[in-house]
Amino acid sequence: MYVKAHFYNIQCDCCNALVNEDLWRVDEEGAKEDADESGWYTLGGKHYCPNCVKTDDDDNIITADGKVWNGDTYELISCLKGE
Repeated sequence: MYVKAHFYNIQCDCCNALVNEDLWRVDEEGAKEDADESGWYTLGGKHYCPNCVKTDDDDNIITADGKVWNGDTYELISCLKGE
């Protein structure tokens, strides 16, 4: 008998890294918790790993895809790269 199962992980929208390549969750909530505990950001519906995020002197968040987000509200401020 074949059994089909679905498992969840979160992939960075910039570099395609996974939150944890060795640990897949049975529900989306578990995957989100893993991402939160690992320092990942969800901004504008996209997921960003810690390697693809930095902060500037004003505590704004700059993602590797060239977007600048308000560090307090997580609202998009600008795009450094054309989109």
